Amino acid sequence: GFMSLQFLINGFGTNCMAAYTAASKVDAFAEMPALNLGQAMTNFTAQNLGAKRQDRVWKGGKYALLMGMAISACVSAVIVIFPSVFISIFNRDVSVVNIGSSYLRIVPAFYIVFAAMQILNGLLLGYGRSFVPMIASVCSLCCLQVPMAVILSGTELGHNGIWLAAPIGWFGGLLIRA
Repeated sequence: GFMSLQFLINGFGTNCMAAYTAASKVDAFAEMPALNLGQAMTNFTAQNLGAKRQDRVWKGGKYALLMGMAISACVSAVIVIFPSVFISIFNRDVSVVNIGSSYLRIVPAFYIVFAAMQILNGLLLGYGRSFVPMIASVCSLCCLQVPMAVILSGTELGHNGIWLAAPIGWFGGLLIRA
């Protein structure tokens, strides 16, 4: 999956590759709260199931979802409003900053979906249901994100089509988990 995305990105030239690299670093940092909340939910769920406290699992899940979405909304807002500042940390080339900024105007707008997906993942893993998250991840990447990236990048969207494919994959992954 990742290799086919990299192949598509490489087709748009070195500036696009550099922009994607810089934007991915911002992405990785910005997605940490959601990933960590998801991991915390795994432990929280398993411990409370072991303690026969199903009520806490639902309450904790609800609050983790609210907290994850609130944090993601704040992080999204900052990145979407100031994308060039974040790309400039890694690369100051004007063309790279412009391409990277287009990525950071699209993908972070959907961090809320990513957060919900990670927290639901954590709940499912805490219940010992690892098959659903695994299938959801594979389907999200291989059945949605990569094909959509191929299709959309071939339109007038160009490299922005590749950026749009990630949130489409997240939506699919979220729907499978929910």
